[in-house]
Amino acid sequence: MLTSAPRSAHYRWCDIDGAQLGLFYWIEQVTEDPGPEMLPSRLGQQGEVVGLGLDSLLVRFSGGLVVSLPPQVLRLLPDAPGEC
Repeated sequence: MLTSAPRSAHYRWCDIDGAQLGLFYWIEQVTEDPGPEMLPSRLGQQGEVVGLGLDSLLVRFSGGLVVSLPPQVLRLLPDAPGEC
């Protein structure tokens, strides 16, 4: 008998708390990106998810700057729905 895997195993874009992230969701960067830092950190700043990559999300912060970040450094803001 076949059983399906848990939903979270199939969904790769979950924030630091396990909440599901998607396009146009509002987020806040809550930790530093563990990878090599190429741009100034946006720690504590809020932005909007504008793209989905293989291992990262494209987030537009104030001023129009778009940054690629792993979802594990982000937190979904309370007014956006979704959980893994």
